[in-house]
Amino acid sequence: MIKMLTAFTRKADDKDAAVAEVLEQLDLDNRRLANAVGILTFHPDFLDSGVVEAVSNALPFDSIGGTTGASTSPDVVGDLVFTLSVLTSDDVVFRSGMSRGIIGDAAAPVAELYSRVAPPEMGTPSLLLTFAPIVDSATGDDLVEAIDAASGGVPLFGTLAFTHEFPELSGIATCANGLARRNALTLVALFGEVDPRFYVTTIPQDKEIHGMALITQSEKNQIRRINGFVPINYLEKVGLIERDQFAASFANFPFTLTLKDGSKVVRAVYKITDEGYILSFSNVPQGVRVSFSQIDPEFVVESTKATIAQVVAESSAENALIFSCMGRRWALGDDENDEMVEIARDIGHLLSYQFAYAGGEICPVKNSKGEMVNNFHSFTLIACAF
Repeated sequence: MIKMLTAFTRKADDKDAAVAEVLEQLDLDNRRLANAVGILTFHPDFLDSGVVEAVSNALPFDSIGGTTGASTSPDVVGDLVFTLSVLTSDDVVFRSGMSRGIIGDAAAPVAELYSRVAPPEMGTPSLLLTFAPIVDSATGDDLVEAIDAASGGVPLFGTLAFTHEFPELSGIATCANGLARRNALTLVALFGEVDPRFYVTTIPQDKEIHGMALITQSEKNQIRRINGFVPINYLEKVGLIERDQFAASFANFPFTLTLKDGSKVVRAVYKITDEGYILSFSNVPQGVRVSFSQIDPEFVVESTKATIAQVVAESSAENALIFSCMGRRWALGDDENDEMVEIARDIGHLLSYQFAYAGGEICPVKNSKGEMVNNFHSFTLIACAF
């Protein structure tokens, strides 16, 4: 059994007061079990002011985490928030660590990290949790593939660390035990009897605004040609949207890829280049089918409500970690807190939970053969209940 103790602070400019507030809420002397690990999400200001380091150093166990654009837990909703969830158990063991900087290929640093958090004598973990970086040399798919190669496919749940700054993406970092890095991946390995349940939103077909097209040229995370046209020209040519309108509101237009094995994955548009290419945080294979959707605030809130209803219905689950794509928040427009408010309303104090916005979501799903496989997602809400 795992208990999750969650605390928060808004005191970004006073690290001593922040530490005191978080520790008082946690009441570790009376509530902590034999084993524990900390899961942190925070606005970058808490990193700059030393709060992340101070709280991490005050904990008598390891912690990992990352920056976010906004977050919520049972008693707080907002942007300028530091949240700490302590996973604690008498029978589940937690081991955590941070990789060296990922500059080129992710495989070697991730494999070395995995060997530290899951040495052979510990056996195979039941679950892996990660806060991953956004790096030029490795997409979200590359990072998931690297962890899968090292672990043999252990269920993996987590997020790309993100920020409120866009499109500059300044201030993004992951952290372990108070040490923050821009290009390092963190992992927690859980050993023992853990029964995680995974939930992923989908974009229904009725949100598609045209039929399938073909990606005729791509490079890593760049779509360079759709049906032979530069993407922005293609969208304009088929009358989906005016160029200026799309460039100004591309967060509302996620796209679905139908892969060659028949499975579908949702991707968010991260950027439109000067050449009219579409950039994502994930790989976009050449030769696959693509369709674009148009998302409105009502869809974001209603899909969140439906997913959270499933999570709450799992009567044996006492805890949940939840991440949502920052693109979903942008799609809410002026009512940017509505998704968080919905989560706070629907979960209340029924579960101990932590929610944060992500630059990409990592969660297992069933493939076309019905097998659970780890996937990198975009423009989704994901949840891990346990």
